[in-house]
Amino acid sequence: MRDLMSRPDFRAEADRDLASRSIAGVFSYFVLWLIIYFTREHEINRVLMEFLGFLLGAVAIGRLYLALRFDGLYAAGRQRWRFLFGLGTVLSALTWGGVCALALYFDSLASTSVMVMLATAGIAAGGIVTLAPASRLGGIFLLFLLLPIVPFALAIGPAPERAVALLIIAFLLFMLFMWRRLHIEYWQALAARAELVHAKEAAEAANLAKGQFIANVSHELRTPLTAIVGALSLVESGAPENIPPQTMKLIEMAYQNGKQLSTLINDILDFEKLNAGGMTFHCRPMALMASIRNALELNQSYAERYHVAFVLENTLPEETRVFADGQRLLQVMANLLSNASKHSPAGENVMISLRRMDSRLRVAIRDRGPGIPEAFREHIFEKFAQADDSSTNKDSGTGLGLAISKAIIEGMGGTIGFDSRAGQGATFYFDLPLAQSS
Repeated sequence: MRDLMSRPDFRAEADRDLASRSIAGVFSYFVLWLIIYFTREHEINRVLMEFLGFLLGAVAIGRLYLALRFDGLYAAGRQRWRFLFGLGTVLSALTWGGVCALALYFDSLASTSVMVMLATAGIAAGGIVTLAPASRLGGIFLLFLLLPIVPFALAIGPAPERAVALLIIAFLLFMLFMWRRLHIEYWQALAARAELVHAKEAAEAANLAKGQFIANVSHELRTPLTAIVGALSLVESGAPENIPPQTMKLIEMAYQNGKQLSTLINDILDFEKLNAGGMTFHCRPMALMASIRNALELNQSYAERYHVAFVLENTLPEETRVFADGQRLLQVMANLLSNASKHSPAGENVMISLRRMDSRLRVAIRDRGPGIPEAFREHIFEKFAQADDSSTNKDSGTGLGLAISKAIIEGMGGTIGFDSRAGQGATFYFDLPLAQSS
């Protein structure tokens, strides 16, 4: 515990807590001053009680100043701030303890003294919570608040007043015990909170380093892999007649695996850019129909690979424009069209529909596959999330496409979602804002 309290950063945080906690408690002093001012019943103690009330108000203003100007005063001198705050706390305790003692002395157990004693109990209870960060100040506060009351209560004489004194002593001891427990628990919580903050910072640093490492490795792999895939593509498209069929089969296998690995690397790089906030969007008004037709043409070979066909169900006027990044939109369409193709049975159609919804435009892509399992739906847009597709022989992809698509659509000011029923396929859709007519 002492090691924690000796650390400058912990002490500074504890002092800041003292300042913020005392703001609420200070206002109670003004309420108590009003009690003193309006509940005097004997002329003999009027001047003294009002003087103590004004003193209490002055101390409250000083402590409020220390709390509200904490940053500047603390930066100018930590030790001076602690001294002034402690002095204000001790003066307020002595002042109110004196008020309560005088109320007992002059008023015995009449209404004024009972009201003041109840307020004293409230101050003591609130003080142990407010001063929990301080090592000794809480105990000093309780002693100076309650001890002046005891001799006055004992001096009254009759048994009821003496019983009150004993109850006050018992209350004092209980409050001291409670304050000590709260003090220990406060510093334990402060240490636990600091450990959590440190662990969070370490995790964020490790995650950043991991992302940077993956991005660097992926970037270094992409250049030679692109050359390899390009060379295999040339061999496959213009293979000499003297290459044996078995060799061509291996070349085809290497080419397809190389393309899949290239897709994975590109997805990882895109996802790390999105995580780091490094992906830029160049959104502008653009013709949607032309972009959709371009996307279908670019992904036609993918549909043919799985023996499905793209069907554009309905079209919009050619002048319909959305506010989007054209290249990023093509990337989203490629992800959604490839998913729909590989999850559709051979011979089926992948339906693409477009419709206007108020100030937005929705693009929907529907397949005739098995649908999305109920248990997997809440994870559908998470990175590396893939439903169990062991019933088919189709490749499962990277598990990043939908997560990237979601981030891209939201980065362009749109939304993305899906509908699915078991055995009836799935529909993925995204909404983009319509461009304002000029």
